[in-house]
Amino acid sequence: MKIGTQLKTTRLLLGLTQEQFSAGIVTESYYSRVESNKSNISMDSLLKILNYNQVSLYDFFEPIISEDIDQELILAFLNLDSKKIKQLDLADSNKQMLAKIMLAILKKNNLTNSKDYQMQLEKYLSIKNQGEIQREVIDLLLAYLCDIDQLMLIVRKYKKYVFESSEQELILRIIARIELVVMERFYKAGRIDDTRQLVKLLGSLPEDSNIILEKAISRYYLALVNNDDKEAKELHKILKIIGYDNYLSL
Repeated sequence: MKIGTQLKTTRLLLGLTQEQFSAGIVTESYYSRVESNKSNISMDSLLKILNYNQVSLYDFFEPIISEDIDQELILAFLNLDSKKIKQLDLADSNKQMLAKIMLAILKKNNLTNSKDYQMQLEKYLSIKNQGEIQREVIDLLLAYLCDIDQLMLIVRKYKKYVFESSEQELILRIIARIELVVMERFYKAGRIDDTRQLVKLLGSLPEDSNIILEKAISRYYLALVNNDDKEAKELHKILKIIGYDNYLSL
């Protein structure tokens, strides 16, 4: 399903005209071309329109997560590899849109701090019968995009997760990254107690080489909240030497 088609379906379900739905965020004539799939809409404008009309991201992108998500795409996002995501041959339009969201996040298009991008998670929390990895990838994206007061709704789902086999190493990486993103957002917002809670939570994950980076960065944030400048500088130095200091600003 193309983005314009999904916008039209959503607008008609709300019983709104194109002018009412686009709300001056883009011109009516331009929006009309988007609905006809003749023009593309920026991620910034799309999120503003959805937020204005109180449409949750989950409702809008539900067709995306109903499809299997390519593991290659997930790994590229976990590795902060924008170049790889752009190079992937994603024939499916839903996967293309998912990649577009990932790229918008990695480009740091001010998606995190704007109230326009607060998520309505309630319906998402009630949805069942989605694939496990599908749900977790969406949770990871929401960890970047949703309002900071909604982050614990995401984190709580993984507090008592039981890892039963080595086949779950991708799930482990996604959960570790969710917790790291939440930790960093809490620290930057000055929520020290919440930051400590996430450090403890990430530290309780299984000892696994696949998440050694996330655990190292967790130690860095623990040093920061403990005002241990020496430890923080040493960890930052190590991460920089091995080329992973860009993970300190997810």
